[in-house]
This record gives sequence, C-alpha cells and structure tokens, in this order.
Amino acid sequence: MKKENFLKQFPKEQEYLASKLYNYYEIAQDYEIISFTEEFYTPNFWKKLGKKFGGVNIVCDGVFEDSDRRQIAFVPDSFIDGIDGHNNFGFENNESDLENFGFNRNELQFSNKLLRISIDSRFREYLHKDFLGSLMGLNVKRELMGDLILEDDKKKWICGYIPVSEKISDYIVSELKQIGKAVCEIEIVDVKNKNDLPKYRYDDKLIIVPSKRLDSIVSTITNLSRTKVIHPIEKGKVFVDYVEEKNKSKLLEIGSLITIRGFGKYKLFLDKGETRKGKERILVKKYI
Repeated sequence: MKKENFLKQFPKEQEYLASKLYNYYEIAQDYEIISFTEEFYTPNFWKKLGKKFGGVNIVCDGVFEDSDRRQIAFVPDSFIDGIDGHNNFGFENNESDLENFGFNRNELQFSNKLLRISIDSRFREYLHKDFLGSLMGLNVKRELMGDLILEDDKKKWICGYIPVSEKISDYIVSELKQIGKAVCEIEIVDVKNKNDLPKYRYDDKLIIVPSKRLDSIVSTITNLSRTKVIHPIEKGKVFVDYVEEKNKSKLLEIGSLITIRGFGKYKLFLDKGETRKGKERILVKKYI
C-alpha cells in the first residue's frame, strides 16, 4: 500500500502519527530489520495493520494484558523463516505467543519502561485524570505513554502504573515530583512476569440491542432514547477505538472500544447470541 493511501485511512489530526507509523514499516521492509515504534498506538492504528502489513509481520506490546495503547514492531519474514515451519504470524499482547515462535521478550525488546507512581491517598481521592494531568504537565507527548492503570491498597497508598517510551523514562523519574498537590514517589518496575502486573477492572453488563449500530448500543448503555443519543454523537462526544465517530449508523464489531463523554469507556467484549425475537445479546465491560 502506498503511503498516501495508508494516510487516508486516518483522521486528519492523526496524520502525523500515521506517517511516522508508515516510516517504521518502510524501514523494516527496505532494510530487512526489525523496526520498533517509540510511540504507543491506539486500537484504530494496530487493528488496521492486522497480523501482517505489506508483507511484514506485526507484533504489538502494551506491557499490560489487553492494553489499548501499544507499541508496534514490524518484523520481516527473514527473522522467523524456518522456525517450526512458520513464516506468518500475528500477536496481540501475549508472551506465550512469542515463545511459541521461538522468540522471547529479550529478543523482541520493545523500547519502554514501566513506571510506578505512588502517593498517599488517605486525605483525598486521586483519579486517573490527576495522574495523567501531572504527567502531561511535564510537556510529555501522550503518544509516548501507554495505558495508565491505578491500584489502591485501600489503606494508604494509591499507585499509578504506566509504561512510557524508554527515551523519556529517566526524564519523568527525575522531574515528576507530585500528583496534584501530593508529593509522589516514582520508580521503574522490572517487568519479569506479566501475570504479576495490575489489570484493568471492569463492571460487566449484558445488553440486548436490535443491532450493533452505534446509536443502538450507545442508547442501551446510557439508558437514553435513540433520539436523545443522536445529539452527543453528532457533536463529537462519542469515540470508537479512540476516534471521534459521528456516524450514528456505523456497525460496531466485538472488541470495539466506545468512549462516551460523561458516561465512561466500554468494550464490546463477547457476542452472546440472539434472543427469541432475533435481537443481539452482547456482554459489555465498563472500565472502572
């Protein structure tokens, strides 16, 4: 695919990131080397790449299980030819998948460091926006940071875990002094076993909808009528896979991430079949 055609798949405001992503692909293709992104890409990027793009294999890693923001590696076939007879593969975020094809994390080393930021939470509640706001206050680009997961010990500390591009990790450790007005402690975590890392927490909800149309799903999630959800959709308050979506008729797929301003973020997790009346039953997970 030519670069200009690749760029057309993404919104104008994401053209810069899309262009950088294509450049990483060209390096892998032209020089037959593994090319790693420094940036963490949202699902609308890595879903479009699929398992293989332009003859180059795609490997994604966001550190956390089921991460939304992921760094991407472009791996030429020459690096895996002859391994168990395979020459085509695709990975989501699964360490065992890498091992099955003769790789381990040391051989496919993504350029990131996992930070743990701890603050005393006995006197007020700290939210995702507090941590991210303080990080962004260091003039760090959002795309150089992965997902942020908070973990509360229910006693004194709340910890924010976030993978960042290796090139900015030392800067953040040196410069981040507080979250809001609270003094923080920050350290780099050695990622040896992903099973030991914090995981997303969800509230599960089974919804029944006539179809997977955007307006139908948003209406059911928010308990608003389909007429009332048209306004926030058309005003750009609904995002699918981190991209503003104004087409109320858009058909969503299982695995889609829906962010509704004022209502939160949701994942269409599992298709649970149809009701007797032919409506669709979908398991939805709300991020908490």
